[in-house]
Order: sequence, then structure tokens, then C-alpha cells
Amino acid sequence: MPLDGLTIKVLTDELKELLRNGRVLKIYQPDEATVTLQMRLPGCTETLLLSADPVYPRFHTMEENLLNPQTPPNFCMLLRKYLEPGRLLTIEQQGFDRIVQLRFETIDELGRPAELSLVLEIMSRQSNLYLVDSQGMILDALRRVPGRDILPGRKYMPPSDQGKLDPASLSAEQFVDEIRLMPGQTPVWKWLADSFQGFSAAAAKEVLCRAGLDTRTVRSELAEADWQQVQKAFSSLLQEVLGGGNPAYYPDTDDFAAYTLTGRRAQPFPSTNTLVGAVLSLKQSFKQLTEAKGVLRRKVGQHLKRLAKKEAIHNLALQEAEHAGLLRLQGELLTAYFHLIPAGASEVQVPDYSQDGQLVSIPLDPRLSPSANIQRIFKRYHKAKASRRHSEEQLAGILAEKAYLEEVLLQIEQADSPALLREIERELMGTGYLEQRTTRQKERKTASPGPDRYLSPDGITILVGRNNRQNDELTFHLTGPKHLWLHARGTPGSHVAIMAEGEIPHHTLVLAAQLAAYFSAQRTSPKAEVDYTLRKYVRKPKGAKPGFVHYERARTIIVDPTGFTPPTKQ
Repeated sequence: MPLDGLTIKVLTDELKELLRNGRVLKIYQPDEATVTLQMRLPGCTETLLLSADPVYPRFHTMEENLLNPQTPPNFCMLLRKYLEPGRLLTIEQQGFDRIVQLRFETIDELGRPAELSLVLEIMSRQSNLYLVDSQGMILDALRRVPGRDILPGRKYMPPSDQGKLDPASLSAEQFVDEIRLMPGQTPVWKWLADSFQGFSAAAAKEVLCRAGLDTRTVRSELAEADWQQVQKAFSSLLQEVLGGGNPAYYPDTDDFAAYTLTGRRAQPFPSTNTLVGAVLSLKQSFKQLTEAKGVLRRKVGQHLKRLAKKEAIHNLALQEAEHAGLLRLQGELLTAYFHLIPAGASEVQVPDYSQDGQLVSIPLDPRLSPSANIQRIFKRYHKAKASRRHSEEQLAGILAEKAYLEEVLLQIEQADSPALLREIERELMGTGYLEQRTTRQKERKTASPGPDRYLSPDGITILVGRNNRQNDELTFHLTGPKHLWLHARGTPGSHVAIMAEGEIPHHTLVLAAQLAAYFSAQRTSPKAEVDYTLRKYVRKPKGAKPGFVHYERARTIIVDPTGFTPPTKQ
């Protein structure tokens, strides 16, 4: 569900208290839709995120640091110029609408006190962020929109509220009067959402739930007694919000709100600020991860299509090269029966010693002499033989490259974090499948993530590589020669290692095999074959691509990964 006006009300009140008088230390713009403000407060520093993302617009504090471009965008530089080191006076919501104003006290270029505002409009695809002076003039916007006159030097005009009522301004009697004016066939929840600021569809339906009415109820189905129940439920919800709310995430429906949703299993949060930060940041991260996967998937797919075309060409060449044996036989027969070849003939019949002397017809070029025809056939034979050898060599390389890219494609699909995906992207750049970035971002100096770690029921650590770098690290740097190594048989998948020597308990072996099957192309197979051998029998061929190995002396275990869920990582 979207971030509605009621939840924004609670969130605004929380952040107003948390950030009041905070001093702006630094402003960043990690991407085209996001601005972060580092603010100094007594005893701590808070980072406020303001996002005009078209899918997940929001504002909340955050603990993690985002990657920032080496060169700050123009809007970021403007904010630094005007707001650093300003002081946050307050955060205000426009009525119950999805418009939030952050007012700052700053010093202008002449050293005089000045007041500026950041205005965040949370309007789905029309979301935007503005820097506005004390006279209400736009200094600039995150997105300039000429059609709405959102340009520097123009008066800031908030979007129309479409005549919606402030829910806190109506008495009980006025609310009931509004119900009387509602058309008979209008769904009551829709009337609530269309008539009052801050009321999303979820909030409007919650009013009906609290009133004991079906959410599909229309105005004509309401008795006068129901009017009072709707008003009491409406007031109850509003008072809950004005009293600080009850922030919670509702996992069964993937909803969240700063107010209670009746009859649903709730996961409470200590504050609406932490709720919005956790839920929407996770949703946006998932969206970004999905989009990034799609980009890499398409690029790897393009290389696989290229390889498929080359594979088809060389397979055709091999089919044609199968005639090489026949050409050699024809040349040998013509040589043996040279005296039977008449000049100017288009074909000749000679006995085939490989077929008990049966006569075979051999086509000839009548323009050539018998000896020239023989030379021509042997020349075709040697060409076909060389073509076959070349195609076989090329096909071996194509199939190895294809296997590597299919492995990478699986790792892309199963990547569950941006860090894993970035590693895959860097690998593809290093192997020449992707171009190096022309615009570099500041990379935080943090160690690359290592293989996943799991603890078996027997207390033994199991390592799982989630990309080719991790696979190589696990197999050749983290494990010893007597550790047990596992891999899904004959299919792309993770390298897995049991970090124990000697006899391995059955439960540990099964768990490791299930992990190997789960993190492979056999994830959906009810009978996945997993090979296991000692690490000392695993080797990397010279010049092999990342993650590619050969192994021997393996045994096989069959597991069912279809209903398997990996345990919590260490």
C-alpha cells in the first residue's frame, strides 16, 4: 500500500520531535530521485532520506550509507550552497495531504538570517522535491516540470487537493451531514477516500471494518444508525493517528500503516519512522535488485544468443565435413582405376573394394583431365578434414563459454543482495562480457562478501559460494584437501564445502547436499543428484574461467530441494 496522508501525519510528528534544531552537516544525492541530509543533534548524528522515487516515495531516517557519485548533481550542489550548515526549524504536513515541508534557518550571501524550505510531494510518479525561499519562490526542483510551471523563479504552487476536506475540521454532526449528501450507489469507502485528505483506500476500508460494515457497502444500504457508527469509526481512526498511531507491518497482505488494520496479523514497529524505513527501503531495494538483474540477464542473454548462432554454424560445418571420408574413398578409387577414366566424362563407374567390388558412380568435372579431377577431389577432402578439426576446436570453446555464461545466469537469478550482483557485474567486466563503467561511483572500502555460512545440526560449518569469485575462494583458499566438497551433478550451481575432516555425520551431508541442489539449476527438481568428493580431487584447468573446475573420485547423493528452505546463515 502507498504511504498515505494519515501515516505521513504520524511520521511527520515523530521526525519533527527527533530532528528539531538539527544542524545540516552534509547533503548528498545518491541517485536522481533521492537526497540525504546528515544532521547533527545533541549526542548523535542522524541521516534523513528524502525520496521522490516514482514507485516508493518516502522520507525517514536511515543508518546505512548509500553510494554517492563522485561529482554531485547540480541540485545537490544547490542544496549544499543554501542549506549547509543550516538549522532545521520544523517539519510540517500540509493538512493531511501528502506534502511535507522542512523549514530551515540559514544565512544568506550577505550574512543575514534567512528561511528556506524543502518541500517534498509524495505523489507516486509525480513525486518531487523543491527548494523554496521565504517568499514561496522556487530556487530549483529535483525534477523540473515546465507543464506545471515548476521552474526556478516561479511561485511554488502545491497540487490541487481536489476540494478534499480536512478530516480534523469536521464535527460529528457535519460528518453525518456529508453522508446525507452522498449519492445512493456510491461505495462508502470510495466516498471516504475521495472526500477526506489523508484517507487512502486502506484507511477508508478500515473505517468500515471498525463500524462493523462490509467494505462493499454503498450509501443506500446505510441506515441512520449506521451513519453514527461510521462517524465513530472515522473519529476513532483519526484519534489513533493524532495520538501517535500504532505502526505495524501486516505480512499476510504486505501492507503497512501507522494505524491499526482490524482483523489482520500485525508485526508491530517501535515507530512509524522505523516502519517506513524498513518496509519501503526493502521494497525499493528489491525493485532495484530486480531491475539490475534484468539488465545483467539481458546482456548475458545477448552473448548466449551469439554463441548459439556460432554453435549452429559449426554444427553445420561438421555435418558437411562428414563427407570427408567419402571424398577420400572417391579419390583413392579414381587413383586405383585411373586407366578407366575417359577424358571429358561427367562421371565414371568403378569397383568399390570396400563394398565387395560393387560399382559406384563418381561425379567428375568434364572440363578437367582425369588427374586434375583426382587432385580436385583430394583437395576437397583435405579442406573438409581441416574444417572438421577447426569446427570441433571451436565447438569445444563455444560449449565451455556457454556453460560459463549459463552458470553466471543462474547466479544472477539467485542473487539476493546488491553486493552479490555487483560482484557478478565486476566479474563480467573483468572477463570482457561487459564494458567498464565510464562514470565511476565512490566505492566504500569494505571487504567483498564471502561465501554463505551455515551450521549443520551436528555443529559443523558448511560454506556455500554464491558467485564465481566466492566459488574459487571457497574451493582453493578456504578449504583444506581433506574437506568434503559438493556440487550439483552436471548442472550450473554453487560450490559447497563441509568444514570438517574424517567421517561426516549423515545429517550434515544431507544438509550440504540440499544446499548444493538448492543453489543450482536443480532447485525445482524432486530428485537432484549431488556429487561429493574430497577437496584434493578438485582442480582448476589452466586458463579456465572463474568458478570452473574438474573433479574426480566423486560419489553421488540424491536429495529433494523442492520443499527445502536454507537455515539461517551464520
